[in-house]
Amino acid sequence: MMKNFYIAIRSLSKKGRHSGIKILSLGVGLAMGLVLIAKVCFELSYDGFYPASDRIYAIQENVSFKDNPLDTYPHVSGGIAPGMKAEIPGVEAATRALKFGDVVIHTPDKRKYDATLMLADDCFFDVLPRDMIAGKAKETLGRPLYALVSESVAKNIGAGETDIVGQTFEIEAYPGVSLTIGGVFKDVPKNTHLFYDMLVSMASYKEIAGWTNEDEWFGGDSYNAYALLRPGVSMEDMVKPMDDMLDRHVDPNELKEQGINYKLKLCPLEEVYGKSPETKKMAVILVAIASAILFAALMNYILLVISSLVVRSKDIAIHKCYGASGWNISDMIFSETFLNLLISLGISALLILAFREMVEELLNASLLSLISLDTIPMLVAICLVIFLLAGLLPSRLFAGVPVASVFRSYNESRRSWKKVLLFIQFIAVGFLICLLVVIGLQYQRLVTDDPGYSFDRLAYCSPSGVKSSQRRALMDELAKLPEVEGVASCANLPIYSGSGDMAYRPGTNETIVHFNDLYEADADYVPLMEMSVIEGKAFDRSYSDSAQVMMVSRMMADQLAKALDWKDGVIGKLVPVSGHGGNSQDFRIVGVYDDIRIGQIGQDLMYPSALFYGNRAHRNIVIKFHKLTAENMANVHDVIQKFLPDNEFTLASYSVSVTNLYNASRLFRNSVMWGGIVTLIITLIGLIGYINDETNRRGKEIAVRKINGATEVNILSLMTRDVAWMALPAILIGAAGSYYAGEKWLQQFSEKIPMHVGLFILCSVCILTVILATVVYRSWMVAVSNPVESLKSE
Repeated sequence: MMKNFYIAIRSLSKKGRHSGIKILSLGVGLAMGLVLIAKVCFELSYDGFYPASDRIYAIQENVSFKDNPLDTYPHVSGGIAPGMKAEIPGVEAATRALKFGDVVIHTPDKRKYDATLMLADDCFFDVLPRDMIAGKAKETLGRPLYALVSESVAKNIGAGETDIVGQTFEIEAYPGVSLTIGGVFKDVPKNTHLFYDMLVSMASYKEIAGWTNEDEWFGGDSYNAYALLRPGVSMEDMVKPMDDMLDRHVDPNELKEQGINYKLKLCPLEEVYGKSPETKKMAVILVAIASAILFAALMNYILLVISSLVVRSKDIAIHKCYGASGWNISDMIFSETFLNLLISLGISALLILAFREMVEELLNASLLSLISLDTIPMLVAICLVIFLLAGLLPSRLFAGVPVASVFRSYNESRRSWKKVLLFIQFIAVGFLICLLVVIGLQYQRLVTDDPGYSFDRLAYCSPSGVKSSQRRALMDELAKLPEVEGVASCANLPIYSGSGDMAYRPGTNETIVHFNDLYEADADYVPLMEMSVIEGKAFDRSYSDSAQVMMVSRMMADQLAKALDWKDGVIGKLVPVSGHGGNSQDFRIVGVYDDIRIGQIGQDLMYPSALFYGNRAHRNIVIKFHKLTAENMANVHDVIQKFLPDNEFTLASYSVSVTNLYNASRLFRNSVMWGGIVTLIITLIGLIGYINDETNRRGKEIAVRKINGATEVNILSLMTRDVAWMALPAILIGAAGSYYAGEKWLQQFSEKIPMHVGLFILCSVCILTVILATVVYRSWMVAVSNPVESLKSE
């Protein structure tokens, strides 16, 4: 074995072995393919690290309005989880949490730190446990104004895990509320749908926000809730107990009157993200891409090894003369394959480390997080399969070299094998390039979508912990700047999904419209956003701050008019709506705007929406520039910084924020793009090797043809026709596969590009053109060479 390994090392520098190019191309393919496979394993492993994860379920709600089908929502009301623990025997423990997202905290020494914060009740670690380093979780999460922090946050603050217990901090968005750290827990892994590094007790909710809805059974459905079922209890066993529990706390007659069908459902924790249909669909596509890259790299490696068969035939024959059997030759080839694979893996590792930032951005995960007990066995298994395939076919062909090759030239070209290997590579190229075009065009469709308002010259900031009067003064200051065209404020920006609220039939509790509530905006907001007012008028300063007036979208106006039989339209009508102070409040409709998109393009089309008037300065300050440039943005940022020197804020371009909504699609596009580029390069390397072998093999034939009058064009046509008949069907097969994969991927969007067959034909023609251009480039020297010189060398 060691002797064969030594022979393999010596063969690396021998002429005609193509060692450098085959190792490099295999290394590049392995780098891309294995990283994508690791990403798939990472995505599918979400939330599997919790003990008894097979008994943990996310509590979700199924809601339908009138005759519409049930829609599943991932959040529930605050009273659901503790109610299930108290009333349903099959529940061992239940908890609820409320996401606050990324926040800035202040320590007493005025230092600032970032944290991902959630409110959680004292049963949180009973259901979703983390190891405690210091403090007691249950006791801390049961006390008002107490919090737990992760090990990483504790280290960032600079205190030891035990020293930090008892320290206080404030959340910048809620100044004046002091919270005490009561414990430190082990970091939460990144492969979870519920990431956090700071937990504040649910008992602190009212102290922080000034109000609470943590005990409601219907409405206020913004809580993540989870239940740990007792051993032997299935989620099917929970259906009736959950229905009975709801009937005890939510009047079914009232729901029926409102036209609402309201149910609870359980979703296994690992199916919330990791094993959800959407994630599985994306995983299948990523595996297909990784497989295409790995197969192209593998086929190219085998192709280059077979291409060296003629050069190496005499060496193999000499080994046989000295008694080497077929098994000995195979052992030698496998040793060489093992060495080449080992070097290729080293190159892969170096490439991944060299482009670490790009790889992590592409995968939206750190390299360390991708290496886990679930990932490593899969990657090792793939490398083992590649090793066996890379060694099996070449060893069989080399073992068949006759001993007589010592005394005469060995001219067996194994051309049929080379064509099969190239055929597979062309399929991979066709699949990836055509899929890239589909994803690229759809991504362009997403980021250039017309949302119903103008945003190309907008920027916005949401300074936290700032009083309304300060915001108003800041807005007045910004409006004076020469680069600023206008300033307005609003409670919710359309790029972020608003809350759902209901409009009722006047004088009853019957719900007639569900709508997306954008909450309040000031008088300058609608004209600044260039929203099209199609009926009535926009808000103006003639309204008092207490005026209860609203604007509705075209879709909401149509639904209201139809439900209430308003033949003369909705302008001037009073409509009771929820979500604006206790019970439903009557608001007068003063205007109708054309439908706007709220959030990103998903599976649903545009949704009814409403905007309410509020003259005070709201949390989101929207700035419209005469010309949006980096310099103008920097000037405005400096003004805000001077005005609010102690506050954290980000001045964000609205256009960039819209693009970021489709970050997942962009990253997926980039994955396919780099996969396509790598596969195309590897395939062209294999094609060049094939053309070189063919021109050497057919050198005498080409010379005779030229002597008999064949022109350069005839010779090039001879070479390209041979490759074209092989490449065209392979590319079309790959294009057909990309059509299927593209259709599956596009199902997540309500608005999508048309999948015309002509698009795939055009892509196929472009790929074929690149391939034939490569053939012409490598065949040109033979086509213009002197045929006499070719015949002399025979």
